[in-house]
Amino acid sequence: MFNFFKKKKIANLTIVCDTDVIHINSKPLTFPTNYSTLVEVLGQPSRELKKSNDYIIWDTHGIFCGYTDKDNILSINIYQNKKDRSEYNTKKQFKGKLVLNNEEITNNEFGKIPLGKVAIHRLGRESDTRFGFSIGVNRDYKDL
Repeated sequence: MFNFFKKKKIANLTIVCDTDVIHINSKPLTFPTNYSTLVEVLGQPSRELKKSNDYIIWDTHGIFCGYTDKDNILSINIYQNKKDRSEYNTKKQFKGKLVLNNEEITNNEFGKIPLGKVAIHRLGRESDTRFGFSIGVNRDYKDL
Protein backbone atom coordinates (compact mmCIF):
# COMPACT_ATOMS: atom_id res chain seq x y z
CA MET A 1 0.00 0.00 0.00
CA PHE A 2 1.18 3.51 -0.79
CA ASN A 3 1.83 6.01 1.95
CA PHE A 4 1.20 9.46 0.47
CA PHE A 5 1.59 11.15 3.83
CA LYS A 6 5.07 9.87 4.55
CA LYS A 7 7.39 12.75 5.36
CA LYS A 8 10.19 13.34 2.93
CA LYS A 9 13.56 12.72 4.57
CA ILE A 10 15.74 15.79 4.77
CA ALA A 11 19.32 15.27 3.71
CA ASN A 12 22.03 16.43 6.07
CA LEU A 13 23.32 19.87 5.26
CA THR A 14 26.83 20.59 4.12
CA ILE A 15 28.02 24.10 4.94
CA VAL A 16 31.10 25.14 2.97
CA CYS A 17 32.76 28.36 4.15
CA ASP A 18 34.72 30.58 1.81
CA THR A 19 36.20 34.01 2.43
CA ASP A 20 33.12 36.10 1.67
CA VAL A 21 30.29 33.61 1.15
CA ILE A 22 29.08 30.30 2.53
CA HIS A 23 27.33 27.59 0.57
CA ILE A 24 24.66 25.44 2.16
CA ASN A 25 24.11 22.36 0.01
CA SER A 26 25.68 24.31 -2.88
CA LYS A 27 23.34 27.32 -2.46
CA PRO A 28 25.25 30.58 -1.81
CA LEU A 29 24.52 32.67 1.27
CA THR A 30 26.16 36.01 2.11
CA PHE A 31 25.82 38.11 5.25
CA PRO A 32 24.04 40.25 6.07
CA THR A 33 21.17 38.32 4.52
CA ASN A 34 17.39 38.47 4.66
CA TYR A 35 14.46 36.29 5.69
CA SER A 36 13.41 35.24 2.18
CA THR A 37 16.97 34.19 1.24
CA LEU A 38 17.21 32.00 4.35
CA VAL A 39 13.89 30.35 3.46
CA GLU A 40 15.13 29.82 -0.11
CA VAL A 41 18.34 28.17 1.13
CA LEU A 42 17.03 26.26 4.19
CA GLY A 43 13.34 25.75 3.37
CA GLN A 44 10.37 26.84 5.45
CA PRO A 45 11.24 27.20 9.15
CA SER A 46 9.71 24.79 11.65
CA ARG A 47 8.82 27.56 14.07
CA GLU A 48 8.89 31.31 14.49
CA LEU A 49 8.91 33.14 17.80
CA LYS A 50 8.04 36.79 18.32
CA LYS A 51 9.56 38.14 21.53
CA SER A 52 11.73 41.24 22.05
CA ASN A 53 13.45 40.03 18.87
CA ASP A 54 12.12 37.73 16.16
CA TYR A 55 13.41 34.17 15.92
CA ILE A 56 13.23 31.58 13.16
CA ILE A 57 14.05 27.96 13.88
CA TRP A 58 14.70 25.03 11.55
CA ASP A 59 14.27 22.13 14.00
CA THR A 60 15.14 19.46 11.43
CA HIS A 61 18.47 21.15 10.58
CA GLY A 62 19.48 22.31 14.07
CA ILE A 63 19.59 25.95 12.90
CA PHE A 64 18.40 28.98 14.85
CA CYS A 65 18.37 32.64 13.88
CA GLY A 66 17.45 35.76 15.83
CA TYR A 67 16.90 39.15 14.23
CA THR A 68 15.36 42.59 14.67
CA ASP A 69 15.19 43.46 10.95
CA LYS A 70 14.17 40.70 8.52
CA ASP A 71 16.12 42.45 5.75
CA ASN A 72 19.36 42.67 7.77
CA ILE A 73 20.05 39.27 9.36
CA LEU A 74 23.66 39.12 10.55
CA SER A 75 24.17 35.43 11.35
CA ILE A 76 22.75 31.94 11.85
CA ASN A 77 23.45 29.62 14.79
CA ILE A 78 24.04 25.94 14.23
CA TYR A 79 23.52 23.76 17.32
CA GLN A 80 25.51 20.53 17.61
CA ASN A 81 25.49 19.81 21.31
CA LYS A 82 23.07 22.18 23.02
CA LYS A 83 21.51 20.44 26.00
CA ASP A 84 18.90 22.89 27.25
CA ARG A 85 15.28 22.38 26.27
CA SER A 86 14.23 26.02 26.11
CA GLU A 87 11.91 27.22 23.37
CA TYR A 88 14.95 28.81 21.72
CA ASN A 89 16.74 25.51 21.24
CA THR A 90 16.20 23.38 18.15
CA LYS A 91 14.44 20.05 18.61
CA LYS A 92 17.21 18.27 16.70
CA GLN A 93 20.91 19.00 16.58
CA PHE A 94 22.92 19.73 13.43
CA LYS A 95 24.19 16.47 11.95
CA GLY A 96 25.67 17.82 8.74
CA LYS A 97 29.19 18.91 7.84
CA LEU A 98 30.99 22.22 8.27
CA VAL A 99 33.79 22.54 5.73
CA LEU A 100 36.59 25.13 5.66
CA ASN A 101 39.46 25.06 3.17
CA ASN A 102 38.29 21.67 1.88
CA GLU A 103 38.55 20.14 5.37
CA GLU A 104 35.71 19.27 7.71
CA ILE A 105 35.68 21.14 11.00
CA THR A 106 34.70 18.71 13.73
CA ASN A 107 33.90 19.40 17.36
CA ASN A 108 37.49 20.52 17.93
CA GLU A 109 37.57 23.71 19.92
CA PHE A 110 38.00 27.08 18.26
CA GLY A 111 37.17 30.62 19.27
CA LYS A 112 36.67 32.57 16.07
CA ILE A 113 37.75 31.91 12.52
CA PRO A 114 37.70 35.19 10.57
CA LEU A 115 37.54 34.48 6.86
CA GLY A 116 36.88 37.81 5.15
CA LYS A 117 33.40 39.26 5.19
CA VAL A 118 32.26 36.05 6.94
CA ALA A 119 33.36 34.65 10.33
CA ILE A 120 32.69 31.43 12.22
CA HIS A 121 32.23 31.89 15.99
CA ARG A 122 32.21 29.25 18.68
CA LEU A 123 28.98 29.00 20.72
CA GLY A 124 29.40 28.28 24.40
CA ARG A 125 31.77 29.30 27.17
CA GLU A 126 35.46 28.65 26.71
CA SER A 127 35.44 26.37 29.77
CA ASP A 128 32.66 24.17 28.36
CA THR A 129 32.33 21.89 25.37
CA ARG A 130 31.32 23.90 22.33
CA PHE A 131 27.59 23.45 21.71
CA GLY A 132 27.63 24.80 18.17
CA PHE A 133 28.82 27.61 16.00
CA SER A 134 27.57 30.85 14.52
CA ILE A 135 28.25 31.89 10.94
CA GLY A 136 27.77 35.47 9.89
CA VAL A 137 29.18 38.94 9.49
CA ASN A 138 32.83 39.38 10.43
CA ARG A 139 32.72 42.67 12.32
CA ASP A 140 36.54 42.93 12.14
CA TYR A 141 36.58 42.86 8.31
CA LYS A 142 37.80 46.04 6.64
CA ASP A 143 37.20 46.65 2.94
CA LEU A 144 40.45 47.85 1.37
